[in-house]
Amino acid sequence: MTRHGGSRALKRLNTPKFLQIKRKHGKFFMKPSSGPHPIRFCLPLLHIVRDLLKIVDNHREAKKLIGLGNFKVDGRVVKDTTYPVGLMDVLSIEKTNTHYRVLPDSHHGLILHEIPEAESTFKLCRITQKTTLKGGNIQLNLHDGRNIFISIKDPKNPKEDVYRRMDVLKITIPDQQIIKNLKFKEGHLAIIMSGKNIGQVGKIITILKRFGPKASTVSIQHDDSHTETLYEYTFIIGEDQSEISMP
Repeated sequence: MTRHGGSRALKRLNTPKFLQIKRKHGKFFMKPSSGPHPIRFCLPLLHIVRDLLKIVDNHREAKKLIGLGNFKVDGRVVKDTTYPVGLMDVLSIEKTNTHYRVLPDSHHGLILHEIPEAESTFKLCRITQKTTLKGGNIQLNLHDGRNIFISIKDPKNPKEDVYRRMDVLKITIPDQQIIKNLKFKEGHLAIIMSGKNIGQVGKIITILKRFGPKASTVSIQHDDSHTETLYEYTFIIGEDQSEISMP
């Protein structure tokens, strides 16, 4: 790993708290490659293999395992050691038939939650933007960088356009077929994906929209109390019950 220019390495003392590493063991730590998830809120694949799953105990062995194509993210083989694995991504290890989903957590920020094989065939993706294309067709831009095309038969009566920003799609991976559209609405279950209440799960009680993304808030019933969080921090995970298993 190069240390020049700071482009491929982070100083360990400056790494985000959710990276569960020993900060006094060496000066530098790998930097995630550019990708769909924010650099300061994702887990480099090599860090997962070596430090979190502890499959091997050094950089060289982890790099070799990854290079041999032993790991899949969202159903596709990844050989980039610094590949950014982020929120709701599914990591699969075929040789051991083990699967993990990346979830927000109150203690570590991001964790790997082991899931059954049947659950590794889908993921949840939040709609961050919706664009109308030529001919009235729709493109949905999702939080993990992927795009889904929605064909509209009649632009004057777009019955297929049932999607809104902040809704969450349950999609198959890797072919990203839509299984279910989870509406961003009161009464549905959500997880807080950032901020001081990260990782809390509960039912949305109220959605208060104000001008500006940091002014709008959501109130979530968590156990016997209510938690208020920012609109943008809210990620729908189900209607009456969660579509994914939780820690």
